[in-house]
Amino acid sequence: MVLDGDFIRVGSHPSNDLVLADRAVSRFHCILERVRSTFRLTDVGSRNGTYIAGVRVRDADAVLPECRIELGESVVRIRDADAVAETEIARAPSFGALQGLSVPMRRLFPILERVAKSAPDVLIEGENGTGKEVIATELVQRSARANKPLVIVDCGAISPSLIESELFGHVRGSFTGASRDRAGAFEEADGGTVFLDEIGELPLEMQPKLLRALASREVRRLGEGRVRKVDIRVIAATNRRLEREVNSGRFREDLYYRLSVLTVRVPPLRERKEDIGLLVQCFLNELGAIDKADLFPPEVIEDMKRYDWPGNVRELRNYVERRVVLG
Repeated sequence: MVLDGDFIRVGSHPSNDLVLADRAVSRFHCILERVRSTFRLTDVGSRNGTYIAGVRVRDADAVLPECRIELGESVVRIRDADAVAETEIARAPSFGALQGLSVPMRRLFPILERVAKSAPDVLIEGENGTGKEVIATELVQRSARANKPLVIVDCGAISPSLIESELFGHVRGSFTGASRDRAGAFEEADGGTVFLDEIGELPLEMQPKLLRALASREVRRLGEGRVRKVDIRVIAATNRRLEREVNSGRFREDLYYRLSVLTVRVPPLRERKEDIGLLVQCFLNELGAIDKADLFPPEVIEDMKRYDWPGNVRELRNYVERRVVLG
């Protein structure tokens, strides 16, 4: 089988890129991602595990072509095939506020252009600090809803007891402290976009209610019988592997499919280190400190490229600002 792409989901569910008819293989079993000349293998909480050369692995960062991967009673070997089509790569080193000269970013920009012009809901996946909210904002600004409201809800920062009210609103007296009627995020964004940040943190008991709202585009305020129609686009973001959350029972499978009509995956900074010099210049401009560029000569930039930046672009920006302030 020939599969085109740098991100391949493997499992028994028909939605995977590589579907294995093996009862010992989980619905979402593992993910293969190309990283330059090798592959990264991530087991997303499979029931029976993923093995390389007889050793069970959860994450393997440098899987070479022709490696033997064992899943359940199946064996998968990967190898590079001759490209059947040239991957679209952007010429411009930016997508609005998103900057990058590296191949992963220049492959991402054309995808974002197409996603911005489309209507379905979007799921943005990426580690903390990779710029998921920046991407969401740029998608909105290039969409048909650019002049309509954008309402941001951080699902990880709201008390589980208040999340339903935050999303759908409430009427006076519906719970202790509800002193007046209040519209939720879905109503406030009517005609525009709701950005659900850290959707993987949404409590399990709240997920069916969100699923119904997404399916029907209707909301009901807490304590009220009236149903209100809303016209919104939903952009969700997560730093979690939702496939792993589905396997573990912490995230509903049907909600995952509803949210991931279109999926955008943002590479971490360690996979695009050639962008560090460009990003440093951008941050210096933002800080009004372009005269401090001598703090980052080529040898310093090269040294920075040897660090993995677990906090990603956010950590890099903080480092640049700290160096500018402290010299």
